Amino acid sequence: MNKYLSEIGYQGYHSLLMLILFALAYNHVTNPFLYAAVIAWQLLNQVVNITIKNSVKAPRPDSQPAEFAKIKNSVSLKNYFVVHENFGMPSGHAQAVVSELVFIMLYFNTPILTAIAALQAGLTLWQRYETRRHTIAQLVAGSVVGIISGVAFYTLVQKY
Repeated sequence: MNKYLSEIGYQGYHSLLMLILFALAYNHVTNPFLYAAVIAWQLLNQVVNITIKNSVKAPRPDSQPAEFAKIKNSVSLKNYFVVHENFGMPSGHAQAVVSELVFIMLYFNTPILTAIAALQAGLTLWQRYETRRHTIAQLVAGSVVGIISGVAFYTLVQKY
């Protein structure tokens, strides 16, 4: 895999977060609550992902079985936010980019932004699979959680 495409894929959730913030500014959205809510939503998305990963405790495809066995049994509150990096279910990158893609599709409803976001999300999913950081099942699970998160956030924004 091309190292530049891999890096672009790896940074997908940051890219789409910036796209959302810039699109809001471009559309003259002046409500500071919405900007803060977008950032809080993505932080909450990460907390949900970490919680699920530490509950499921499924290894990444590139994990070594002996090392993973030690890590799986060592989860404590102290290292809760560190150990999740060794678990792969669900994919946090997939969850983030799909939730951002869904929000972009629903909120902005423009073909160009949707196409850019879909391309970035696809590249991120491909990068996570190609580099053996996630299995297809982990990517699908992250995408499903991402769809739920994106729809829920859009619904919340529309309500307020």
